[in-house]
Amino acid sequence: MAEPLGVGLVGAGGFGEFCSAAFQEMREVRLVAVADVHEERAAACAPPDARVYRDYAGLLADPAVDIVAINTPPHLHAAMAIEGAAAGKHLFVEKPLATSMPDGLAAVRAARQAGVLLTVDYVLRFHPLHVLALSIVHSGAFGPVQHWSLENFATDEPLLPGHWFWDQAQSGGIHVEHGVHFIDLCNQMVGRAPDAVTGTAQRRADGRVDRVGATARYGDDVLATFFHSFTQIRSIEQTTIRIGCARGHLTIEGWIPTRLELHGLVDAAGLDSLRRLLGDHLGIERRFSADEAIFEHGGTTERLSASVSATVTAPERQQDYKRAIQAAMRNFVGAIRGAEPLRVTPEDALQSLAVALAARDNESGGMLPAWQVD
Repeated sequence: MAEPLGVGLVGAGGFGEFCSAAFQEMREVRLVAVADVHEERAAACAPPDARVYRDYAGLLADPAVDIVAINTPPHLHAAMAIEGAAAGKHLFVEKPLATSMPDGLAAVRAARQAGVLLTVDYVLRFHPLHVLALSIVHSGAFGPVQHWSLENFATDEPLLPGHWFWDQAQSGGIHVEHGVHFIDLCNQMVGRAPDAVTGTAQRRADGRVDRVGATARYGDDVLATFFHSFTQIRSIEQTTIRIGCARGHLTIEGWIPTRLELHGLVDAAGLDSLRRLLGDHLGIERRFSADEAIFEHGGTTERLSASVSATVTAPERQQDYKRAIQAAMRNFVGAIRGAEPLRVTPEDALQSLAVALAARDNESGGMLPAWQVD
């Protein structure tokens, strides 16, 4: 096996600690350095043999660092990526890539000019239930995807009023800081970015935006909706993704998902595809024959074979989260070595950022005209 690549982690907050633990379990990389403005926090996050830096420049000057994992607040991502590229480091950037399109484009250009690779840690792409859902939809077993929706009811318990999350200049806003994960998933499933995006937002009395929504139109093929609320008590947090195809529906539960359910109608080829993908999880509810196999819907007529359903669970939530981060980094190392294609490209990161910014900035919350019944 090739020697592990050296990772330098910048930003030793809560998620930095989680990534540190994940990287230390991998054979493909070795965590060789941690940097944070609070040196004691960096030291607590670093393995015993890693070097600790108070400033980013020190980490970039470390010759053992091949990859910089950027885990700082969003408004710092692009500038740090540009500095890292100039130092010849490959860039594993926490989402979002940037908080503006000019900054995102500058980071991508800097990486290309320096000849280094850049990816964004869209960890949900690597979760087994999202991988399975993508495979099911792309198999065509339920026909083309027509609708994708997200409802994300998240807690605000750790987000006190002075937290950078609430400051759009630092976070980019909810669509940018958090929503890009789900926008990227939708873009990946549809296979392209949307043609049009509108959004809206609601505010607390103190002015903080804590609920946002958006609608994205992918031509006449797919309509997608996104809703985020950072108002919930932690014990009742809930995240649900619903995917509607021409002849079936999938539901994924959980921000880090723990459950996938599906039901729908399939022809013989679709049934074979789902058997390969789902194995014993697939249940056949009813088989169709003769005239009952003919279905008219959506302006077309189809001969279908069966009604099916399935439930697949992933109960090891935190472990799956860690394994997904590791899978993202493993793919990045493979791409650096030329052994496999990069699964989250700079173009993917820019597409999702563009949609998030459009959702944030193209608000459609106009007031209705006044009227009354005479």
